[in-house]
Amino acid sequence: MNSNEHLLDQPIIFIGPGRSGSTIISEFVFAHEDLAWPSNHLEHFPRNVWLNYLRRLFDNDYWRVLGEKSQGKGNRSPLLNFPAPRPAEAYPFWENMTRREINFSRDFLLNVTATPEEKRRIRHAASRIVAYQKRKRFSMKTTGPGRIEYLKSIFPEAIFVNVVREVGPTVASLLNIPFWEDLGKHRLWWTGAYSADDLSFFETIKHDPTAVTAFQVQKIIATTVKEANQTGARMLTVKYEDFAESPNSVIGEILDFCQLSNSKTIQKKLAATKVRQMNQTDTLCNQQRRAISSVLEWSPN
Repeated sequence: MNSNEHLLDQPIIFIGPGRSGSTIISEFVFAHEDLAWPSNHLEHFPRNVWLNYLRRLFDNDYWRVLGEKSQGKGNRSPLLNFPAPRPAEAYPFWENMTRREINFSRDFLLNVTATPEEKRRIRHAASRIVAYQKRKRFSMKTTGPGRIEYLKSIFPEAIFVNVVREVGPTVASLLNIPFWEDLGKHRLWWTGAYSADDLSFFETIKHDPTAVTAFQVQKIIATTVKEANQTGARMLTVKYEDFAESPNSVIGEILDFCQLSNSKTIQKKLAATKVRQMNQTDTLCNQQRRAISSVLEWSPN
């Protein structure tokens, strides 16, 4: 029996399409003194959960040095950002934890649940992460499909925070990221959610990277809402645009929803971070705007 089961009460799971603002928003919340999370070290050494113990060296009663993902030129990363533990999606860790036939990083995992052994293995690893980091609650982030049913089968009491952004800016941001060229500009990167009608429509747009990207973003948004409704998930949806307008208000709403106390660390981080409202749709030409509109207007019969 896992003696650290109490450390998995009401875990917090951030979800949302890539480039939606989920990283910057979640990192504010992950700075909370009570929260543990899979660290960046698990991306390189996915089998070595004990590496989460390193957080104690950087974040303790005497000093707090947290790594963070760079958010651009407007904000400086901490001096020790490279070696310091920081929250990570850690897909190699999840691929190592899940059963062989599951592709955690690419599959929507609709109507998929964890096996009893899989659930035991993942919960054991998650509780060890909390214990090694000497925290009180588990938290994590994953982007792309929500994977709500699968994650809820492992963590029945999970609280989900769904971070979304207007489709146009999300698409524009993805199109400007080099890795998207190989991933999703010319194909369906995530799998397991497309009907025959979806695939038929995709054939008509597959030569247009803007339409292909919008198609995938919209599918993620739609399936996330549907999964949450079907599973009865406790989910709060926040908009990046609202966060950029009022960071303190949105972070406060998330903390209340997740039943987290006020945090001086989070307030200090909010005061020191410049949040920018970036209207990246300015980079889209009229043809691209029309392509996005046509995707959003389409619906299967």
